[in-house]
Amino acid sequence: MNIVIIGLGGIGSILCERIARYIKYSGDPGAKILLVDGDSYEPKNYERQDFTRMGNKAEVKAADMKMQFSSLDVGSFPSFVNETNTGHIIKEGSIVFMCVDNHPTRRLVSYYCKQLNDIILISGGNELTDGNVQIYVRKSGVDITPDLCSYHPEIETPDDKHPEEMTCEELAISEPQLYFTNLTVATFMCQAFYNVVIKQQCEKSEIYFDMLQMAARAQTRIVKSK
Repeated sequence: MNIVIIGLGGIGSILCERIARYIKYSGDPGAKILLVDGDSYEPKNYERQDFTRMGNKAEVKAADMKMQFSSLDVGSFPSFVNETNTGHIIKEGSIVFMCVDNHPTRRLVSYYCKQLNDIILISGGNELTDGNVQIYVRKSGVDITPDLCSYHPEIETPDDKHPEEMTCEELAISEPQLYFTNLTVATFMCQAFYNVVIKQQCEKSEIYFDMLQMAARAQTRIVKSK
């Protein structure tokens, strides 16, 4: 099992340790986990991100996980995903968790995954108190569920920037986030992993939740014909 976790911020820093714990004790202890992020942890991140020291997020979390789950094969890729390195990060048959906060990266990864024969892509994101998780499954060159762009024009034609296009000042500015919302997204992404990878169930392709309403709903999407 080859697992790739892209983005080690509010969602990814929570998700990676939960997935690693399951893999080590209940799943495939021989699995490989690759952590990907070009950003660095700062003191202000302690409010809602799980980490032990400052430094590149992928490298810090990989070191943390190696200490906690010593037998697992955990690697780091300390860069943002871009058109040049996507092929080095995502391989055929990978299970990809995307925990980023920008649509250009979501579109880039979704487009790349459509070129592969077999891939599972689980993408999560949120606003302050609500969010969603998308599940893209492709088997033997056929889309089993819709790609990330099919029902989301904001991903297909994003109006925000890729992290590598942003200035240091822009990177330093972030939308308000809540730890509990990040935790909820990570939890639904874990549920998606269990249903799709372990139970081989692909009926639902998107989950929406609203913390203030204390409600969530799963959505079945039809793959759009070309």
